Amino acid sequence: MTQEELRALLLKRLEREKASYICKVTGINKDVLSRFKNSKIDLYQYLFVKLENYLVNGETDPSR
Repeated sequence: MTQEELRALLLKRLEREKASYICKVTGINKDVLSRFKNSKIDLYQYLFVKLENYLVNGETDPSR
């Protein structure tokens, strides 16, 4: 999955969930998530994995 594909999944999920909740369960800083959402930054690999696991699999533990 690419950064753009993950960003699209995030935008879709934000239609029904609050960003603050996603930040809480993934442990990603709200400012980082906001900048990623607005295409200002790409996520580091470890943050990418955390967000991908949450959005795709509903998991918050990337070691699974």
